[in-house]
Amino acid sequence: MNAPREVTAAGIAQLLRDIDAAAWRLGYEGRDSVLDVPDIARNTGIGPVRVRELLDGAEPERPPRGNKAREAFYRRLVSQRLDVLRRRDTGSPDGESYREIGDEVDLSHSLIGHLVTGKRSSRPEYSSPLETRYGVAHGFLSRPEGDALADHLGKIKEGLHAGAVLEGLRVLGGEQVSLRSAGDGAPSLEGLVEIVDALVARKRILDRGEPTGLDGS
Repeated sequence: MNAPREVTAAGIAQLLRDIDAAAWRLGYEGRDSVLDVPDIARNTGIGPVRVRELLDGAEPERPPRGNKAREAFYRRLVSQRLDVLRRRDTGSPDGESYREIGDEVDLSHSLIGHLVTGKRSSRPEYSSPLETRYGVAHGFLSRPEGDALADHLGKIKEGLHAGAVLEGLRVLGGEQVSLRSAGDGAPSLEGLVEIVDALVARKRILDRGEPTGLDGS
């Protein structure tokens, strides 16, 4: 397993503040207008109750440092996440059978059973086809809850920034933006929002016939 990031409650709180700011920028009433707990649960594999606890400031569970305890932690995590996927879209409380899953991903049904019950450690050659089958992000089965939530919140924040850039481009009368490298690479979406906002502000000043103070005009 790759070492997970040290995602803390403070890190998640900062992401939520960033989402608040980006949501307000688009006219929403902060995070509550753009965050949906059931949707977050579906995309992260974290239970809805626990999602709410983490959003409210609970400290994410971290993998233990000892090898045996760490291995047991990941077996339990893969077991929980795979069980969520087995039950997700079925009308049966038992979910899909081990054989049904194994046949589709070319893994033995006994291996699937061992992964679901936490008796076998997962490997990339096991988890990758399973994640592909269920249409979830790479790492869904094995990311600790803090890592999974932070990744998902980051995507929401980036989506809001993209929306702000598009809104600004509409004001400017364009539909796309061309970035030229100045040696430091293209700006992030967050940086691009600041650039577009500055251009929108300058356009509004020019439309009013006022001097911009930027070039003496």
